[in-house]
Amino acid sequence: MDVKGRLGDAQILDILSLCQYKPTVEKMRRLAGEYGGDPSVSAYALYDGQEPVGVIVLRRITSCSCEILGIATAPGYRNKGAGRRMVRHAVAQSGYAELLAETDDDAVDFYRKCGFAITSLGEKYPGIVRYSCTLKGEEG
Repeated sequence: MDVKGRLGDAQILDILSLCQYKPTVEKMRRLAGEYGGDPSVSAYALYDGQEPVGVIVLRRITSCSCEILGIATAPGYRNKGAGRRMVRHAVAQSGYAELLAETDDDAVDFYRKCGFAITSLGEKYPGIVRYSCTLKGEEG
């Protein structure tokens, strides 16, 4: 479900905060405002009944590619395919031929399991290795 207009909702922010470095209420509100006001950004949530259990935020880079700005699932829904479903939905909804992401050691295996090609960017921050992740669609 498209939730761009609801990024400031507490339940959506709570889930989205799970993929942020040192999230604070102020930081999450600021991000919601930035994302909500950016026409190149789209956001979708996965629901279980009336409750959001996953959120993915994308930014269009070109007419055929976008970047995942954030993706998170509620703890009880991890390792059950929710993240993969959100990635597939994002590709289907957007029609993008290429989906990009940057991540760390904590999430690189998730992207690998979703079919992304992984390239190490090395130690981008002291003690933290980052990875570039690329998923080519059928047209890419």
